[in-house]
Amino acid sequence: MQTHMISLARSSTIRTLGMRASATPYRKDIETSLDNGMDVAIDFSGNEATQSFVDELVGALVLKRGRAILSRISFKNCPDDVKAIIKFVINDRVLQLEDQRSIA
Repeated sequence: MQTHMISLARSSTIRTLGMRASATPYRKDIETSLDNGMDVAIDFSGNEATQSFVDELVGALVLKRGRAILSRISFKNCPDDVKAIIKFVINDRVLQLEDQRSIA
């Protein structure tokens, strides 16, 4: 299976990807790649990211497509802080899905 590499934009003045809205175009690119049968690698090289950015980038995908989608997404060159945020967001959204299922 092909893997589509998504490199998050790096700026010499801004190193932290923070706004939820700035993650939306990347998420749409991820969704298009997944819909076309590709796996996705997200490259964080040289970037930090906030919880809001990661939630829009990955958390929204988990809510929309379920936990299984994570088997088709990988994360590259993540600083430790970003790894921790990714884990937190994923766990939070998986718990939210489980809660929704137990209510239904």
